[in-house]
Amino acid sequence: MAMRGLKSAVSPMTLRELVDTGVVTTGAAIRFDDDGQGLVGIVLVGSDELFLGTARGNEPRYFTSIDGLVSAFQDCGINDFKLDARGFVSRGKQASARRGFGRSAQGKLGV
Repeated sequence: MAMRGLKSAVSPMTLRELVDTGVVTTGAAIRFDDDGQGLVGIVLVGSDELFLGTARGNEPRYFTSIDGLVSAFQDCGINDFKLDARGFVSRGKQASARRGFGRSAQGKLGV
């Protein structure tokens, strides 16, 4: 399970219906998965936190980019959400680490 304490996933189609009927009004978030599988979308439905799921809705959908998850939320009618970036490393920082540069090395090299 990706996030401890979360039990269920909701399909994008069902989430869109919940948003349209006003059941989901606040409480959407983007988080980094506890197991390191990627970014997950979380929505608050009543007192339950649910994953943004795959099309069938049984499993959480994992995203490799923030823009992909934002786009999925927007497709469901959610434009306001919280971003928890703890544990997230941008692609640029990953590439710098692979090349062996940190920010200080880049500054010294004039990059």
